[in-house]
Amino acid sequence: MKMTGAEILTSILAEAGISVVSGIPGHTVIDFALSVGAEREPARKAFTQLLVRHEATSMFAADAYFRVSGRLMAPFTHAFPGAANGITAAANAYADYSSLFWVLGNTASVGIGRGGYQELSRQIDDDLTQLVRPAVKRVWQPRSAADLAPNALSALREATTGRPGPVALNVSQEIWSQEVDVPGPPNVEGYLHATRPRPDADSVEAAARLLAEAKRPVILAGNGVNLARARARLRLLAETYGIPVATTASGKGAFPEDHPLSVGVAGWVGTGTANEATRSADVLLVLGARLAETTSSSWVPGATFTPSTTIIQADAEASGVANAYPVREALIGDLRSTLDDLHTALSDAKVGDLGEWHQHLDYARWQWATVAKHSQNGGSRGAVGTGAVVQALRAAYPGPINMVNDCGKHHKWVVQQLEAREDDYIVSSMGGASMGIGLAGAIGAQLARPECPTIAWLGDGGMSMSLAALPTVAEYNLPIVTVVIDDAAYGVVHNTQMASAGRIAFADFNGSGENPDYRLDFTKVAEGCGVAGRTVADAAELNDAFAWAKKTNGPAVITVLSDMASVQPTGGGQLRPLEDNSQKLVWSAE
Repeated sequence: MKMTGAEILTSILAEAGISVVSGIPGHTVIDFALSVGAEREPARKAFTQLLVRHEATSMFAADAYFRVSGRLMAPFTHAFPGAANGITAAANAYADYSSLFWVLGNTASVGIGRGGYQELSRQIDDDLTQLVRPAVKRVWQPRSAADLAPNALSALREATTGRPGPVALNVSQEIWSQEVDVPGPPNVEGYLHATRPRPDADSVEAAARLLAEAKRPVILAGNGVNLARARARLRLLAETYGIPVATTASGKGAFPEDHPLSVGVAGWVGTGTANEATRSADVLLVLGARLAETTSSSWVPGATFTPSTTIIQADAEASGVANAYPVREALIGDLRSTLDDLHTALSDAKVGDLGEWHQHLDYARWQWATVAKHSQNGGSRGAVGTGAVVQALRAAYPGPINMVNDCGKHHKWVVQQLEAREDDYIVSSMGGASMGIGLAGAIGAQLARPECPTIAWLGDGGMSMSLAALPTVAEYNLPIVTVVIDDAAYGVVHNTQMASAGRIAFADFNGSGENPDYRLDFTKVAEGCGVAGRTVADAAELNDAFAWAKKTNGPAVITVLSDMASVQPTGGGQLRPLEDNSQKLVWSAE
């Protein structure tokens, strides 16, 4: 039978289980869009189609969709302008080891290098691949429709193998309509396999001995635990052997924080309990975390980690191990297999009594709870404390929830003080930390788990970058509750500049001082897009506002007029990006 290039790719995507396709079509990708929208065979479910107003919405949505569901979404873009609009989101996913299947429509081959409409060929002919290459795990460029099937299958495999990452298929316009004789349907099952490589058995045994002999063991769970769907295995290991668990900011949710073994998030904006646990540990089991700058408090000795701590690091790939700190045992393999093997190995070992260690952490937990409680005041009218908003949100949505956080000082409060509970998915971008993911990412989270309430948590700066996503939320009637913490500024920039220089520049939204009374009204913007909106000026209004949002049974925007001075308390973490701490770790102590 004959199939066009567009039919080949849509057939493979459907057979591979991709059900959501999103983008903005143009002439270079219009045949693919039409194939996605074509009627499917009765036995094959139709694609969910999401038309957006800006390509970044599709790309950020696909990133969060993968983080929440573990499934790929397929955003598509048109020529280099569409690709350029999506590239920040692709790089953000790549930096955080999230994944998506990116379909790039490219100028027809006959126009490349000859001034083809919307081509990018100034330095070399067809520079689109070079434009996106640093932002993805790998890019394929089929030369004909016959290449589409093998290229697509390779891309699907690469997207989820080892450490996940976004992949891209750069397809010239003429390939979509080219016909190919094919003997039958694509053999997707023969090329895509769910692999679970096991770590080296000797390394597992050595790691188990270290944990069994430890007097102050701690598990640090990164987002790799979430991506590997290894939460249940982590909980089994921790509960069986009584090992306290901290998470990274992006790993938040991997272990429920209302559990007695939880110490919260470690690192720069972490809890006092978690930082005390990780810096005091004699053995630290790191699961799916890089120990990067925000997790390690800029590698400052004694802030979050101590150089004398023995580290066991488990990761899907060797490249994720010992990037900064020296590691005693490396466990390279699927984290589910690693946790299974560790559990088995520890069952044969005699684990010591950890009662004294638990008492020490209980005291640290009590100390931190006192600090956190004092930080959760409601502020004043027109300057609401963000800590109070976080607590009201958690009370209104006890869980499980999907929550996608944009970057900014509002995000730090969630990392530190929102209690993650069983089956919550709390998405935090920490590798790229890109503003703009909050609302667009919430679209992906809602599509991934529609049975759970979805919260988009943004500052007013991030919301301003996300406004193109708001009509899509309204158009598809997605029941996303968007919370905007509005201090009329890039609040982190304002506070950092005031602390370091005593003045500000490029921080407040006031026309650079020429329009001090200006404030963007997000409630009116929401209503103009067809979304219910409400502004909260006093902490006493928070409970009613969240109750109102729940009753809308559709999208809602709550804007909280925020206190600029509302900054999360320190839990002992630090950020000193100019200090050369990490390079010193490569030298052995005398």
